[in-house]
Amino acid sequence: MEAYFKSEYLKIKHTFIGKLIFLAPIFTILCTLALEPTYFQINMYNWWYSMLLPGMVSLLCTLVAVKDNKMKNMAVLSLPVDLKKVWISKILVCMLMIVIASIIHLFGVVVIGNVLPFQNPEGRIPITSSALGSLVLIITFLWQVPLCLFLGSKVGMFPTILINIVAYELGAVIFSLKKVLWLIPYAIPARLMCPIVKILPNGLPAVPGSKRFEPELLSHSVILPGIIITLVLFVILTILTAKWYEGQEAK
Repeated sequence: MEAYFKSEYLKIKHTFIGKLIFLAPIFTILCTLALEPTYFQINMYNWWYSMLLPGMVSLLCTLVAVKDNKMKNMAVLSLPVDLKKVWISKILVCMLMIVIASIIHLFGVVVIGNVLPFQNPEGRIPITSSALGSLVLIITFLWQVPLCLFLGSKVGMFPTILINIVAYELGAVIFSLKKVLWLIPYAIPARLMCPIVKILPNGLPAVPGSKRFEPELLSHSVILPGIIITLVLFVILTILTAKWYEGQEAK
């Protein structure tokens, strides 16, 4: 498995994909500093999970998918390799890229956020909450990796990016604060950020007086179910898409 992973990683090491994991969090940092530095830490998270992270995941996975797809996967299918392991390696590489980008984002939140002297106290996030928030976002976004890889292979880059981002935005904005959120996995990350980093999906602090705030939104009881649902979905999608990819060998 290690050889498969190294092979997939080498394919993207010196490409735009490798730069994307730095560009996305750095762009988030610069935009936040330029537009709303007094609420730097809160906006770093809100803009990250509402726009930049879903966009990065969509673009990252489709770029990985179409790299072999340009040659109709002939470079892979012509070799004596285990196609399931090839697919899982693609997923693992994308996961690694997401983790690295999230660490850079977390570094910016903690370091720059604690250096800025003019931050509003309501916009500050404790280091432990920031670390937990980043970890939970990584976990709850993982299921999108096999999905976007599959869609990227089937329908191409731009339809996949459009489908995934629109679905995420609708889920986060419309369903994240409703009871049906457990049926909409796209809504889970935004909902879990309410008790962890105290941010509402609309970007406001999760405090009394903010629009759409309710005390029950700060309950930590939603965190474990949200993590379990998204992890189970990740496993299911990984198994199904790996079987699909393996089936190409017979075509």
